[in-house]
Amino acid sequence: MVNSLKFICEIIHNTPFWVWVVLVIIVKRGLALLNDSPTNIKRSIIMPLVFVIWGLDTVVNKFAFPNKLLSFYLFALILGFLFSYLLYMQRSFYVKKGQLIQAGSILPLVIMLTNFLVKYSLNVILAIHPTLYIQTNFNIFYGIISGFTVGLFFGGIYKTFIAKKKLTNS
Repeated sequence: MVNSLKFICEIIHNTPFWVWVVLVIIVKRGLALLNDSPTNIKRSIIMPLVFVIWGLDTVVNKFAFPNKLLSFYLFALILGFLFSYLLYMQRSFYVKKGQLIQAGSILPLVIMLTNFLVKYSLNVILAIHPTLYIQTNFNIFYGIISGFTVGLFFGGIYKTFIAKKKLTNS
């Protein structure tokens, strides 16, 4: 038990400060989305871009097979997008005082935390076992998992875009 606690403390201690800032932002934003709120597509794209940049920086600068990894990443991103679009099918929107409002939901918080935990876990694994950067199977695994979780953001953004177009044109 003591060794496990030491291990966890070591991981937390070696985590860069900016990662904790991202986690606080995710939780704050996710909690705000539990209630009906105005939606803004530009603002909705910020969090996925953070995860895309974080992932692509790791892929391009650290992995041995970035081209192979990127093809799996893009394929899985598309699958994640399709899956999240299905998850968001029931999401409702309405216009109030000329502003598009999205119904509150726990789904965005779950997706943002899932992305964070997956990225964080993969990077901890890589920090502990840096030889994985040069293993083809792990490169493919990383690409699939990272791409799919990032793709989860885009189904909701697309659903918002469609709702905005539909509701503002009526």
